[in-house]
Amino acid sequence: MLPVPDRPVRLALIGAGHRSQTIYRYLFDDLKPWIELTAVVDPVREHADLLAQTLGVKAFYDVRDLVQAGACEAAVAVVPIPLHYAYSVYLSRCGIHNMIETTWCSTLEQARLMVKEAKDQGVVTGVCENFYRYPIDRFAQTLRDSGYIGDIKRIFCYNDHTGYHSDSRWLVFADEIPDSISAMEHDMPTMPFYESPQRFHDHETFRSRFIHFPSGLMVIDQAANIKGMLGRQARPGFTEWHGTMGTLAQSGGRYQAPDYRVYDNNRRVEAGKGVHSDWTAEIRRCDYPDTLAFSDEVHPGQANVISKVERFYDENGAYAGVRACIPGGEIVYHNPLVMKNSGPHYFREYGVCVAAHLADFALCIRGVKQQEFGEDKALMSMMMEAAARESILKNGAWIDLPLIGPLKSDALALDALSAQLGQDSMDVEKMLSFQHDKP
Repeated sequence: MLPVPDRPVRLALIGAGHRSQTIYRYLFDDLKPWIELTAVVDPVREHADLLAQTLGVKAFYDVRDLVQAGACEAAVAVVPIPLHYAYSVYLSRCGIHNMIETTWCSTLEQARLMVKEAKDQGVVTGVCENFYRYPIDRFAQTLRDSGYIGDIKRIFCYNDHTGYHSDSRWLVFADEIPDSISAMEHDMPTMPFYESPQRFHDHETFRSRFIHFPSGLMVIDQAANIKGMLGRQARPGFTEWHGTMGTLAQSGGRYQAPDYRVYDNNRRVEAGKGVHSDWTAEIRRCDYPDTLAFSDEVHPGQANVISKVERFYDENGAYAGVRACIPGGEIVYHNPLVMKNSGPHYFREYGVCVAAHLADFALCIRGVKQQEFGEDKALMSMMMEAAARESILKNGAWIDLPLIGPLKSDALALDALSAQLGQDSMDVEKMLSFQHDKP
């Protein structure tokens, strides 16, 4: 179980959009030992008022009014990515601890300045990056520590969360920073479609990352469309952790369409509404008494012990952990933050991942423990993305880490962002007053 601080952290929720309304609003009852929610902030008054009323806290319409009122000691910013840098720097300058939703910011320069500002002001900052906490990743970490499939030296991931999200997963799994990255991208036109009312697409980009760590771990991380658009892959895609004696494999996922139909031999055999799940995971281990022997019955090197990996729940239906039965016992990851199962978008496992970041943030503020994923790791994830961009500009060349000095890819990204916004994205005061439509 997670430790509990001597008093909860007084925290404001900045942003009352879709993500706050469908995920964050359901977390705070279970987080009361760690978090006391005091305010909601959003420039769209009806959004701020509605969410604040639902949560029983005060509404603000400008973050500067929140600060002037002394309504919090910490904040979590759930706002569009182009605003992340400005909110983090402003809150740090005001002495307010801040956790910023993923992706943490837009460029490496912004990430460096966010870390510097927080350290200069003596505040805690971090990123609400939850994917390394997701059940399969926590189980992969547990399996690694058990040694059951030997040393894991390769991870292959297709169509999960290539980019900043996955960079954080690999950092936590490796427990070291990578020494080099190579990357490539490929664009192609597609049929035009709306992912949501605000997101129109008529092309897609395939991304591929090759990430090398000093210990010899190699990660191959790639995706054409992480949200399963155009039927590329059901989420969360396909991932394998390759050990010297076997493999942990995850496949399948969710069909996101509001309705789906399955046909076989020109006949509809299945139809449904909403989310359809076919997630599976298993450990495949090669376990032979004599690896040199070979016969028609024995094929050394082929898996002869296969263990299903499953999530399990407590008597109230709350996510409790992940486990797999193996010869002579089992491998188990116990979730340390068991929460209620509620909310329309509150997937049992997903909500725990998000909430655990906030509890970890609060424990760091109270001096109980260091953040598992603090500002230095948040910065390194951004550096990995910057290195990938540099590699693409250099036709897939290996880029050594850590990166030093200014980058061409950073300058291009900043120019593109300022052009998109119509103003300097590095101007903190202007960006605080900027109302950014959901992309």
